[in-house]
Amino acid sequence: MAKGRWFGRGGDAPAGTSLDPTQLAQLRSHHLLLVPSTVGVEEVSDLVSARVMYGDLARDGEVPLGRHSRLVGPFELNMEEAVDAGVPMPWTVVYALDAPVEREDPPLPGLDDRDGFAFAFPRGLPWREEGRGLHLIVAMARRLHGAVRVSGSELIQPDPDRAVDFAVRSPYWLDPDTLKGVVSRELPNAELALDGVEWSGPSPELYSGLPYAQDIAHDPLRADELAWLHQRADAYDLDVLAGEDSVDAYAVVGQIGNGRAGAIEVRVHVAPAPEPAVVREAWADGPYVVYEVRWACPDLVQRERRVPLPEFAAMRRHAAEEVLAVTRSVVEAVSGVVTDEDGFWVDRYFL
Repeated sequence: MAKGRWFGRGGDAPAGTSLDPTQLAQLRSHHLLLVPSTVGVEEVSDLVSARVMYGDLARDGEVPLGRHSRLVGPFELNMEEAVDAGVPMPWTVVYALDAPVEREDPPLPGLDDRDGFAFAFPRGLPWREEGRGLHLIVAMARRLHGAVRVSGSELIQPDPDRAVDFAVRSPYWLDPDTLKGVVSRELPNAELALDGVEWSGPSPELYSGLPYAQDIAHDPLRADELAWLHQRADAYDLDVLAGEDSVDAYAVVGQIGNGRAGAIEVRVHVAPAPEPAVVREAWADGPYVVYEVRWACPDLVQRERRVPLPEFAAMRRHAAEEVLAVTRSVVEAVSGVVTDEDGFWVDRYFL
């Protein structure tokens, strides 16, 4: 795909500008995100910004997704151009994934997956940058009620109802008993899950120094300096071990009704690193808390199927209503930023 911005009849291109045959051939050979004509580039750009730290699709017409990949668009096609670009009806607004082709082994016989990769790539599943980019645009298609036309001809139309879970990122930590009270408003049977893991310090192998012997063979520190450094490290470890136990992660779990539809888990932990979803917040650079509201599905096989059974879809709808209710309660308690199962922003006032 050519470097620099491509123009359809949007952005800065003059009205009536057509795509040339080379551009149409490039669109045919790349994976395409297809969106309804009512979806503007600002909405698409907003979804990308929730998942990608840098770039502005609406401003630049492209956004980097990795070292060798990017999303380019929009391209607004007329009917003839859509046919030449291999875009099926009724789609006319597309975004192109520009990424190296990277494939691993074919899917196992009978394998099914919610994103339709086993169906669309029977000769080898995409991975690395191509795989990450495809997962992103399939998630965007799910949110926008769009589709993905993979390079060639296969069409992936993800089910928008499949995204059930939410996450709330907040600067406020709720202690376990408080969160249990919050969740119990919707799930009266909610219980704490606080089983921790005992830690007694580094393993004897690490203390021996063997794992690092090669790396420190030419260490510039003298033997006495190394001994002092080890003493300081040991003192720090002993001080931590002697302190009071602390809770930095826990969960609250409650059954949905009689349990036939599974349960809801609210998993709480401190974010390991800044995330694109919160970069606009004043508290993004400090420690903040993630509250994951997840459906503990009783049938994981059906949940991963591209087209689940009707009775499972009905159970999923019921579970989704309960997950939404619990998410509302959590947001009322901690405020913060809400994202859906795919990591895209959700307006807390429209939950």
